[in-house]
Amino acid sequence: MKRILIPVLAALLLASACDQDTELSIAPDISSFSFDSDGGEFDVVIFTNGIWTATCDDEAVTCTPASGDYTTPMHVEVGPNPERFTKAIRISLSSELDDVSRTSKIVVTQTCAPFIFCEEEYIAMPASGGTARFHVNSNDDWSLRDVTCNGEPDYLQVDPTNHTENSVEVAVRVPENISGEKLEWEVTLALVSYPSVQVVLRIPQDA
Repeated sequence: MKRILIPVLAALLLASACDQDTELSIAPDISSFSFDSDGGEFDVVIFTNGIWTATCDDEAVTCTPASGDYTTPMHVEVGPNPERFTKAIRISLSSELDDVSRTSKIVVTQTCAPFIFCEEEYIAMPASGGTARFHVNSNDDWSLRDVTCNGEPDYLQVDPTNHTENSVEVAVRVPENISGEKLEWEVTLALVSYPSVQVVLRIPQDA
């Protein structure tokens, strides 16, 4: 009788010890990913021995599926970044088993699109002329593209005529208006690497 019970008891004790040694864990096979402003998609495998869920506070990110049992592949889609700054997107992962929980994460870095903008919509100028000072912001190098007056090519003194990324004050010297009519000056600045990305400095001048 003892010869029968002892092996059975040993097996039960071994199974109990194995259960105690099994700890809940969760880890993605990819912990970080990078995209440009257009976004994109990638696949990741969630390794866990529990029931897991994925959440993200960025509405541009979709996780499919957003939950699963044990080790499961997940597809992640990241939409375009409309902001004027690089985003660090956090996808939070959590797993539960027998009232025990563990967490992990995936960090997605997404750059912003090239931009140049002016803080002032326009600066009005009297007929006597003067200097209009605009505050221009960009995330790439820019240069003076062209100057027009009432839609026709013209010339104004612009300082600086080019600049690196960041914020700078651009001074535009407007001469006296002797035409007898109102003038509409437009100074166009464009990014060097992205010529289609532009900002127009508008200066309406009294007669």
